[in-house]
Amino acid sequence: MKRLLYCYILLLGLTIACTNSYQMDTLYQLEELVETSPDSAISALKNLANQTGYTKAPDAFKAYHSLLTVKAMDKGKLLQESSQTDSLIGLAIDYYEEHPEEGFLAETYYYAGRVMSENHNGERALMMYNKALLKDTTHITAYLKSRIYAQMGLIYLHNELFSEALQMEDLARFYCQQDSDTLGMRLCAETIVDISRMEMENDTSANSDKKKLAIVRVLRLNEQVRSDMLKNRNTQLMTENDKRNRIIIIVGIFAAILIAIAIVLAIRIRRQAIERKKLYEEMGTLNAAKRQFYDKDLDQLLLTHDKEGAMLRAKDWMLIEERLGETFPNFREKLYASYNFSEQEYRICVLIKMGIPPSMMSTLLATSKSNITQSRQRMQQKVFNGRGTAKDWDRFILSL
Repeated sequence: MKRLLYCYILLLGLTIACTNSYQMDTLYQLEELVETSPDSAISALKNLANQTGYTKAPDAFKAYHSLLTVKAMDKGKLLQESSQTDSLIGLAIDYYEEHPEEGFLAETYYYAGRVMSENHNGERALMMYNKALLKDTTHITAYLKSRIYAQMGLIYLHNELFSEALQMEDLARFYCQQDSDTLGMRLCAETIVDISRMEMENDTSANSDKKKLAIVRVLRLNEQVRSDMLKNRNTQLMTENDKRNRIIIIVGIFAAILIAIAIVLAIRIRRQAIERKKLYEEMGTLNAAKRQFYDKDLDQLLLTHDKEGAMLRAKDWMLIEERLGETFPNFREKLYASYNFSEQEYRICVLIKMGIPPSMMSTLLATSKSNITQSRQRMQQKVFNGRGTAKDWDRFILSL
């Protein structure tokens, strides 16, 4: 088994050396080794750190490498023997406090607490454990909570704060149950029995002053941690509010621009409608709302000719046919498909399509209004075998 393990470590080291690539997958492969064989994991992690390209590895890689190294040392009971644990866990804390979204902040605080505990600094250890519980509530697991409360219970026990130690161990047993950790539950139950026995054997009166001082320190420590958390939360809320206010301002400006554009367009459309209506009224178009073809330049041209009593010239008809063809490209073909009309008859049909009344047609074509009416009726009768009136012909033209 050991031979296979060493082969695995050697293969991993060769892979890294050949590729000179520091990817998180490499560390994820070592994570299982930390749990099963911490000594071997420490060797593999040291080999990684000794590679020539390690200094150029991504910060995320270095932070997780440091965390795994401390974790392996803790599993292998080597925290007291190493002088590098403070710098390693400090590197991990600095990175994960800046990147809590990666999900390792609570675990990092836990192992920072383990380092402090092994260095006999119970107060700082409690501060780290409290931070693990309070700062990363999103990613902390039931298993990690059980470990944290168990370690806090040991610190309280070391300071002969038996009541507090029992509370912590009871919480540890609760989270072991949440995690279905039967071994952890059994160990917590045994620890609770030992604490209760020690509490009964201890002379509480002789150590009351010491306990009071310890309790005061613990309460002060918890208050400090909560105060830091509140300050951090207030800072975070202020940052979020500033960001939200900037978004609101940007959205407001954008909305104001859109409203201004909408108002300008509405005014322009309104002016065009008023101008069109006025022109229709001047032209005497009673059914202006149903006009199918409108061109401001052409309408002005027709209005001018009507006022001057001048008939349209050949170039005017060329312009009219061009503009009409843009809106109704197949109008002429559809019309001549029903009958072979004369040029005069075709021009009457064009003016009908434009919504020009017979009174104006007579001026533009230099003929009488009665001739216009008769021509419309004759075209209706030619196409529909003698059935219909001049107005029926207008409806037919408008349908093309």
